[in-house]
Amino acid sequence: MHQRTPTGAHPPPDTRPAAGGPTPPAVRDAELCWGQRYHWLRYQQAAPADRHDAHIVVGCPVPDGVPLTALRTVLDYLVRRHEGLRTVIDPYARPVPRQVVQPPRPLTLHAASTETDQTPAPAEVIAALTERPFDMAAEWPIRVCAVTTGGAPRRLVVVLHHLAFDDWGLALFQKEFGELVSALTSRRRAQLPPVARQPADLATTEAALGRTGREAALEHWRALVPSLPADPFGRRRAPSPDGPAAHSATLTSPGLLGAVREIAGRLRVWPSAVHLAAHAMATAAWTGETTVAHRWLASHREGDRMSVLTCMFSPALVRFELAGDPGFAEVTARVAEQLEQAQRHAYAPWDEVAELVAREGFRRGRPLRVTSEVNFLSSPAQRCGSRRDRLVRGAEPAAWARSGTDSYFRVRELADGVALGLDARAEVMDAEAVEAFLQGCVRLLTAHAEDPALDLPLSEAAGLFGFAPPAAPAPERLGEDLVRPAAVASALRAHPAVAAAEVTVRNGRLEARVTARTAVGERELRRTTLDAAAGLPGVSRPDRFTITVDAGAEPDDDAGGSGAPAPAPTGAAAREALLRAVGGANGLSAVDAEASYTAAGGRLLLGARVRAELWALGWSGLEPAELAGVRPLAALAARLRPADTAGAADTADTARPDHDLAGPACTSPLGG
Repeated sequence: MHQRTPTGAHPPPDTRPAAGGPTPPAVRDAELCWGQRYHWLRYQQAAPADRHDAHIVVGCPVPDGVPLTALRTVLDYLVRRHEGLRTVIDPYARPVPRQVVQPPRPLTLHAASTETDQTPAPAEVIAALTERPFDMAAEWPIRVCAVTTGGAPRRLVVVLHHLAFDDWGLALFQKEFGELVSALTSRRRAQLPPVARQPADLATTEAALGRTGREAALEHWRALVPSLPADPFGRRRAPSPDGPAAHSATLTSPGLLGAVREIAGRLRVWPSAVHLAAHAMATAAWTGETTVAHRWLASHREGDRMSVLTCMFSPALVRFELAGDPGFAEVTARVAEQLEQAQRHAYAPWDEVAELVAREGFRRGRPLRVTSEVNFLSSPAQRCGSRRDRLVRGAEPAAWARSGTDSYFRVRELADGVALGLDARAEVMDAEAVEAFLQGCVRLLTAHAEDPALDLPLSEAAGLFGFAPPAAPAPERLGEDLVRPAAVASALRAHPAVAAAEVTVRNGRLEARVTARTAVGERELRRTTLDAAAGLPGVSRPDRFTITVDAGAEPDDDAGGSGAPAPAPTGAAAREALLRAVGGANGLSAVDAEASYTAAGGRLLLGARVRAELWALGWSGLEPAELAGVRPLAALAARLRPADTAGAADTADTARPDHDLAGPACTSPLGG
């Protein structure tokens, strides 16, 4: 077994294992699978109140005559069969977090009656099980509730964590559950194939590749990341003063299934490439940029990985170049080529790809906001049940809006149609644009299916969407990126020592001329702009500073108007504690305070351990998502606060839930 919590360190309140008995023994442990790392990072970086956004809720039909005891037998068998259902994550293991397989034991089966009695209603029980965040360090990634009438189960509702399930794994679980229940009711032996590999087996194989194997898997991404635009939505991004918000819509089209297949056959590409070509043209029309970049959620299912019950997908970065006003056929060909390359190299440790992105952002002096995601799903067993196109505006995905993802475009092929969905943060797209995006994609694809001779260039295809032009003033181009010199100047004027600042793009460089009332160093001004760049669009660290000290200078009228907080003086104790925590968690002998966390050598997987080390040193306030940003460690240290004054707030914000791992079935919404 591997070393766990750092010596002398205690996890902060939101990560400390819950009380309730000794930790169960481990059957075995292993590093996280590459597919698990994406969701583990999202879990770590999300606020506890938002972690339910990664939950999957499914219903499993229960035939008449199946008693609760039979359901318990089936569930306990599945827990024994699949190690992923009884796996927890040890965030403090060294050198990296590990999955820990616990021995089988009965899974709590919650019960909710449809009858009017003194127990909570099914909707209340299921909502509690769904919205309560999983404690991944102590709780199995599955909760179950039987909805009963007269004591007999009518349906089973299962709440799963995405870290342990992808779309294929979910279908596998439902299929095996159905076969086991059927075998019980017909009094026959269940026909299930053997499980070829468990998640820990897969992780062991990946770990055996060693450093050389990981470097080979990352080679493609090392070459691609420097070519990514810093912000694909740079012309449109406008943060809301009221905080993160989002819009959502789904367009179901029965005719789109045949239309896309006709185009795919004619152009000799997969249907997914046709859909992503439409998405690329729609994105270019909205952003006004000919470079389209996003994360394509790629599956790694093949061979003996098909039976592994765990998350087996992770993002693959893709970059489509639409310069030259290409026609739809050419865009589709370019997209298909890039998707093929991405798929070929997609099987890689996502956390290390994310570190490449974070370090590149620090190098450029502005965050790389390539956070939009695209997913293509096939659900031939589902039907849309509609004879005409139907657009439905969804409820605001509030928790998702706070995840940091800009947009999520999903294509789901059904038996009799296609469902296109789009979630978008309000700061990059309004509700009308979300709907126009989906409707325009359908118009674009339908037109090319109906007329095989049609090949609309990008400039003409943009007219199918009817997007309103972006608000002025337009940002300026700096290489492949867009910057807003006025926003950079405003961020500099927010510094208490700065009276005036002028920022311009000149000869491919961002130059700042600063008039200061008191002496201020270039290092501090770089830190100021990097701190502001993390939260304000268009802000970038200047490449060159010219600083003039004029004690009598009057501040500009809009000094401090950027909305960015004035830099707080960094306490030496807080900075020393953060550097010690980063160095101790990552095994670094020296840590540069002026570098970002990843640029200083920090690993994103170790965010929980860094916070635990800080807590042991008496400090709190570091948000895990900040470790993937461009802020220098010295700027992050300025945000810390003594742990003894923050503990009450942290604890109230992240109260530990009860667990579902032991005890009799009950009707309480929270179990116990």
